[in-house]
Amino acid sequence: MEKIKAYISKTRFWVLVAVVLMVIIAVVVIFKKAENAEETPYEKNRKTVAALEKADISHTENALKDLESRDGSEGSQGEERDTVELKRAFQNAVILGDSFSESIVEYGFLDTDVVLYKRGLSVSQADDLVDNAISLRPSAVFFVFGTNDMEICEGDSKKFIEAYRRQIGRLKEGLPDAAVYINSILPATKEAVKETPSYAYCEAFNEALQAMCEEDGYTFVDCTFLIEGKDGIYEPDGIHVIKSYYPAWLSYLADTAGL
Repeated sequence: MEKIKAYISKTRFWVLVAVVLMVIIAVVVIFKKAENAEETPYEKNRKTVAALEKADISHTENALKDLESRDGSEGSQGEERDTVELKRAFQNAVILGDSFSESIVEYGFLDTDVVLYKRGLSVSQADDLVDNAISLRPSAVFFVFGTNDMEICEGDSKKFIEAYRRQIGRLKEGLPDAAVYINSILPATKEAVKETPSYAYCEAFNEALQAMCEEDGYTFVDCTFLIEGKDGIYEPDGIHVIKSYYPAWLSYLADTAGL
């Protein structure tokens, strides 16, 4: 009887050992499979962050800039702002110009403490407006001239640019830190050009403005795309534009200046 008990006890011992070994083998197999399995999203993210930390920051910045430029090339112009938003955006800015600027006030988009204008004015005659702008101490100044200058300068874009540079120079003497934005001249309709041939110089004057901005370090704001393909955008005179143009134009100016 004692021998039988000893045999059973010994058998139980080896069975227990076998079970333990099977459990150990099973655990090892499971861990091996886990190591070879596909990385979890968390692990992938962790490794991505680690790689970015080691990467050259200039490459990251260049990639972001490239993405931003592609976004801009797709024609993203931002949303059109309402009157309240426009007044808030331009509260520390000044717009100088002729009757194009006058309409901003007449339609109620901005007030006379922001828009300084005179109907029929050329940039060569804008001394008083520039002096008033300096006294207001804005951080950004938008120039809106050219329609009257094409006739006054008799198509001479060099004379036009000389006058423009003089006024900008006077402004910068009084406001050396102000950002300067030069608005493009909107083309007149064919009917208006027939009546006033000097309006045909629009393209040449805009090219001269853009060249001046590139040479002197100012921002040229080309707004001609705002009227392209839009029937009925002009007033009957073929020069001025209707009310709906202004919030789109002012929103684009604000976006360009980061206001």
